[in-house]
Amino acid sequence: MEPKIPKIDLSIETWHKRFIVQAGWTQTLRNYLLSKFNCMVGEKVLDLGCGTGVLFEDFEARGLQAWGVDADVERCKYALSSNREGLVICGDGAKIPLENNSFDLSICHYVLLWQKDPLALLQEMKRVTKPGKYVIAFAEPDYEARIDYPEVFERIGQVQNRSLAFQGADLKMGRRLKELFRNAGLEDIHGGSLAGVWGKPTAHDFENEWDIIAYDLGGLIHVDEILELKEKAMQTWLEGRATVFIPTLYAYGKVPETTS
Repeated sequence: MEPKIPKIDLSIETWHKRFIVQAGWTQTLRNYLLSKFNCMVGEKVLDLGCGTGVLFEDFEARGLQAWGVDADVERCKYALSSNREGLVICGDGAKIPLENNSFDLSICHYVLLWQKDPLALLQEMKRVTKPGKYVIAFAEPDYEARIDYPEVFERIGQVQNRSLAFQGADLKMGRRLKELFRNAGLEDIHGGSLAGVWGKPTAHDFENEWDIIAYDLGGLIHVDEILELKEKAMQTWLEGRATVFIPTLYAYGKVPETTS
């Protein structure tokens, strides 16, 4: 039985900073796929699970009309300030209050792993996307295939995975992506993984990650242990001895031109 320890709360600004970091991880992939699909000025893109709206600027800079849907009221309010036309809807992604064939592209970003029924979400994305156009999941991690080294990071990874599972995350979502796209009735399905890149370790990079790690650990272990883990982990990190890699996969598929 897990200990009942108060969980650390994060401000909306902290979540927004986290989402910016995640958006940076997929920037190259977004540039590639948006160019591949020849997205044109004036076309409509749906960001399902838009969070605080960190991807809106990217889409709008390309002349696309960005729409966002998210279930979290506070995040939707925050996202409104980033959406040029105020096109943010607070609602259930599995029951999108939008018409069939409304969008030229539908995307999600670190979203499917949190869904009780990710297939329903993909089916809704398919429904609101025009025939011949694409649905993209830019990033879904596979936590069960993670690599954490040395021992202090192994401990952190084990507890974080327990916490994520308790919060409702599917730790195997990354490997399930292509199957889910097929089951949703999409065609021309492709997928791959984001590259892992390790540069010179810095305290800034470590601190950027630690807020979220501490948030995940906070519900399962005491603050004293969290602080001890942080001290050991940072020392190991700055010495360049740490390897932390969570495979993160993407997939995209086309909405059929005709329905049977």
